[in-house]
Amino acid sequence: MHKKNNFSKIFFFISFFLFFSAPLAHSASENNERSLSKSIMEIAVELKCLECEGQNVYESNSNFSQSIKAYISEELTKGTGSSDIINDLHQKYGDEILMTPPVQANTYVLWILPFFLLSLGFVIFFFKLRK
Repeated sequence: MHKKNNFSKIFFFISFFLFFSAPLAHSASENNERSLSKSIMEIAVELKCLECEGQNVYESNSNFSQSIKAYISEELTKGTGSSDIINDLHQKYGDEILMTPPVQANTYVLWILPFFLLSLGFVIFFFKLRK
């Protein structure tokens, strides 16, 4: 009878442990999945959908965006960093895939022209007020 009592205690502790550890394991995998989804979102927001006009990859449901999200997910699962993923896609698709194009020597005019025109507009407006 003494052995039966020990067996029931062992069974109780194992059952108790399994009952309370299963939700923790599920919670850990759920947190990992949320973390992965958040990382995918952070990267996808920085990339432009090449099939849609003005939408980023995260907002778009096009085939292109779905494939890019799958690629990002694969790379993150492999342990690739977000900047490496963005650089790989930038090399593959060019500047068109970036939501904010990089400042380069050949794009200085595009970056400076709006500020120049705005300043010129203020100067003209100021002189018109003085007359």
